[in-house]
Amino acid sequence: MGKEELASFRFARHYPDLGDGPVPVEPYISADYFERERETVFKRHWLNVGRADAIPNAGDYFVKDLAVLGASVLVIRGDDGQVRAFHNVCQHRGNLLAYEERGCRKVLTCSFHGWVYDSRGRLVDVPDQAEFYRLDRAALGLREFACDTWNGFVFIHPQDNPPQDLRTYLGALGANLKDYPFDQMELVGSWRATAASNWKAFIDAFQEGYHVAMVHRRSLPDAFSGGAIASCLLEHARIDGPHRALSCPANPSRNPKPAEALAFKAAATLTQGAAAMQNLMPGLNPGGMANWGFDVNVFFPNFFIDPANGWYFTYNFWPEAVNRTHWEVRMYMLKAPNAAVKVASEFSKVLLRDAVLEDLSTLEATQRGLESGGIRTLQFSDQEIACRHQYVVVDRLVRAG
Repeated sequence: MGKEELASFRFARHYPDLGDGPVPVEPYISADYFERERETVFKRHWLNVGRADAIPNAGDYFVKDLAVLGASVLVIRGDDGQVRAFHNVCQHRGNLLAYEERGCRKVLTCSFHGWVYDSRGRLVDVPDQAEFYRLDRAALGLREFACDTWNGFVFIHPQDNPPQDLRTYLGALGANLKDYPFDQMELVGSWRATAASNWKAFIDAFQEGYHVAMVHRRSLPDAFSGGAIASCLLEHARIDGPHRALSCPANPSRNPKPAEALAFKAAATLTQGAAAMQNLMPGLNPGGMANWGFDVNVFFPNFFIDPANGWYFTYNFWPEAVNRTHWEVRMYMLKAPNAAVKVASEFSKVLLRDAVLEDLSTLEATQRGLESGGIRTLQFSDQEIACRHQYVVVDRLVRAG
């Protein structure tokens, strides 16, 4: 491909409103800027908090403590089968109702004074109720978050009346994945970490392929290097409002190691190479990349779904301070019908774990560098278009807020 032909695919040319120059470091290190992000980004958009299949039965619940909202969120399946999300706060004196990360209760009883709520959040019993003045139990149910599910993923909205319903908000990226078989997958591995890193810098490490040759030279040195130029072409990056998506190339000529080759025989694996293109599941490789490996879907502001043929993984990035972020990773694969497929699942789980540990290795050093005063602007290349898009979307919201 000649220089002129390549230039015609430059992202900056097709998305001129994103700019092509350096961007300031301030949004990655300013505490004041971070406080404005809380209000204009995280308190005004749909946020993924988990999956509904984690709470299959009435009374099953999980709790998400979200520092960026200053709130503890209780997600519970009611006795009517509906999934709801509440502030995890008793309406008597503000005590937390559930201290455990997950569990099952037919009723929720406050451990302070014994007020009782049912699985739909209604206040059903108050000890010594006659001692209160004009107590209206019907008006004192748990305070509810706007809550909806899409393809089994549970989302909440901090505003009582969101400006968009969930499916409208998820836009073209959500519509593209509507038929992907999420419900046929099972959780095979999960990890979490808290790093001294700004949430945007953290996300940037996972939405470009420029780092793969260096950071993953030990775990995935040649797995996703098929068509480095093709991975940067416009047709394989998709911007939809605040959301963005990329497709990552596979290397069809890669020679797998013996253990990997054995895993290949049983099922799809993380580094499946050319096998990734056989009988594609719905929603995959929408740009038609020739040597395709997997897709990266970034739902603003902090939720990734990276699907492939037979597996997917998710990332959630939860800011706790301007320079501290809690990160959650979950990997799902087709349900294993036998031991051989289970071995393939285990192989992929371990390989992903090793790869994300390599990604973590750069984050805190990067944050120290950003805060040192030794750098004033960031230089985004054309293939780091997703990083630039995130910066622009957040900055516009903060400045308009």
